[in-house]
Amino acid sequence: MVELSLNFNQPTGTVEMTEAAAKRINELVEAEGREGQAIQIKVIPGGCAGFSYQYGWAMANSPGNIVELNGAKLMVQDSDLRLLAGSTLDYVVSLQGSKFEINNPNASSACGCGKSFA
Repeated sequence: MVELSLNFNQPTGTVEMTEAAAKRINELVEAEGREGQAIQIKVIPGGCAGFSYQYGWAMANSPGNIVELNGAKLMVQDSDLRLLAGSTLDYVVSLQGSKFEINNPNASSACGCGKSFA
């Protein structure tokens, strides 16, 4: 069971991204014709550890926290920043495949597949 507490304090910190993540975001924007858009990370309840990350696209001028590196834009809504502040988005290529990966210092545990956290 996941216990949630209501904390209305504004989170401090932001989300960062690596050069590899910025490069991949720019490749996707160009390949999919998504000029003016940003990759958006959301935190949703669910997954075997309590919360899951959800990736999508949002207009870069939408309300939220925008991080930009080398023209690549990453957006996190204020409501999700509480769980993501201090995190870093990376793009990892390995023998198992390639994926976006979040290094989240707020996560006390993660599931084996790396798709959810607590």
